[in-house]
Amino acid sequence: MPTILTEFLGVPENIQHIIFEIIALGIIVAFGIAVKLRPDSKIGKIFHAVVNFWNEIASSLMPEEEAKKHIPFIVSIFIFILSMNLMGLIPGFMPPTMNINVNIGIAIVVFIYYNVYGFIKHKIKYLKHFLGPFLPVAFLYFPIELISHAFRIVSLSVRLAGNMTGDHSVLEIFTHLTYIIVPVAFLILGTIVSVVQAFVFSILSLIYIALAIGEEH
Repeated sequence: MPTILTEFLGVPENIQHIIFEIIALGIIVAFGIAVKLRPDSKIGKIFHAVVNFWNEIASSLMPEEEAKKHIPFIVSIFIFILSMNLMGLIPGFMPPTMNINVNIGIAIVVFIYYNVYGFIKHKIKYLKHFLGPFLPVAFLYFPIELISHAFRIVSLSVRLAGNMTGDHSVLEIFTHLTYIIVPVAFLILGTIVSVVQAFVFSILSLIYIALAIGEEH
């Protein structure tokens, strides 16, 4: 999909998502520095509200001391995805999350993260999460559980890419058709979709972490 990178700078379409991803990361770093320097600013208050919001959700899924360990990771995932999603609302930009490779990369990080913490929490007993409730049939459960966990990467990635592609395509079409009035409605809808999709990805990631560090079933 053509953007300002392809139209004016001649950047190949197959790598533009990487550049927009780097831009999103740069914006986040800039905001992070601003919050660090002025924690009482409006940006700082918004950031702290986001952290408190996720802290409440995490505390409802796991013990509070455990929740505090994982809040930085979940908030980082949420803000990163949200920033990339919102980039699609800027004319000439595209949300990097339209590209499934970006989403797979984030999903793999989530996959590694919750499994590593599962082993840290339970040591070798963590493998019991993959063996099912009845040990004699564990040889059947194990491959099924492995496939189920691996499919989480696909599920997270495809859901986000599909929704963001659809939302960005609709916004682009109606912007070219009307330019003024109708696109405003789709900008509002696009903002809602961007927030919801970032939330869904993050809440599922948090649930996977809670399941991993919880007692084996």
